[in-house]
Amino acid sequence: MDEAIGILPPQPSAVIVTLARQAAIKAVKEQLRRQGLKPAYMAKREIVGLAEEYLLGHRHALLAQTWERVRSAPELRELYDREQRKRQRLLERISANMHNAGGAD
Repeated sequence: MDEAIGILPPQPSAVIVTLARQAAIKAVKEQLRRQGLKPAYMAKREIVGLAEEYLLGHRHALLAQTWERVRSAPELRELYDREQRKRQRLLERISANMHNAGGAD
């Protein structure tokens, strides 16, 4: 599973994490159905709790699969790229503010 680490993007991404969480929820629902349960009649918080556990146990694989999905879908890639541009602008602003604050002494 550690091979997946090398193909993840260098920056954290809300887009990727959100899609990975959705994939975990879907996987949990499929597991529940295979057990003969009906997720539609279960409390959402219970499914989300199970999905968080699933995500913890399959983190690298889910994130790698999600990153591949983002890379291959133009609309998802645009969301990711937009998020990264926004992050970069914020970092530049913070850096400029720190530089200006340091020069005021």
